[in-house]
Amino acid sequence: MGDRSEELLLEWKNRLGLQDWRILLCPKCSEDEMSIEDAAGATSWQETNKTARIEILDPADYGERVEPMDWEQVLVHELLHLKLCLLSDNGNDLMDRIVHILIDDLARAFVDAKRSKE
Repeated sequence: MGDRSEELLLEWKNRLGLQDWRILLCPKCSEDEMSIEDAAGATSWQETNKTARIEILDPADYGERVEPMDWEQVLVHELLHLKLCLLSDNGNDLMDRIVHILIDDLARAFVDAKRSKE
């Protein structure tokens, strides 16, 4: 997916209304390079100046899991963290978990909807 990663980033930034964000995409991180253990993706951001760094695990390092890795869905998930950044990391663990589940559900739905039209 690395060869289309920037194209997909631009497509989904436009779809999600995130054109004003400056994003550094790291599309094929090894497990050691990921800032979060056992995650397919990770995002750090500064909402005041709308900058972010998105890390996505190299699919070769994903391993055996219940569902295979969907690189595009991981990207959309991480971008949705930016869209909903004001709801995240507020110190309320339950709210953070609920927001994360919502983000995951939306990412899956958006990618499925796009693919059903193709």
